[in-house]
Amino acid sequence: MSSYEKDKREILVRLRRMEGQLKGIQKMVEEDKYCVDILNQLSSIIAATQKVSNIIMKDHIKGCVRNALATNQNSDEHVNELVEVVERFTRK
Repeated sequence: MSSYEKDKREILVRLRRMEGQLKGIQKMVEEDKYCVDILNQLSSIIAATQKVSNIIMKDHIKGCVRNALATNQNSDEHVNELVEVVERFTRK
């Protein structure tokens, strides 16, 4: 079972909503809509992906990483992996 199992429904709802938003943005571009309107929609997508990422990251830490540390199974590997993923998401 994945560590995000309890949030899976919420994650899928958010991803489906983002999919709809992306299709809407594609249509806006096809219809030559105003740039700022498109940028506002893209900003919403960025915020939505960050929210989904935060949910999965929290679940990963509370599930996979906690379990690895508690059982001492590949704990160094899990911690290093977590550090890499946090670095990737905090790069600007």
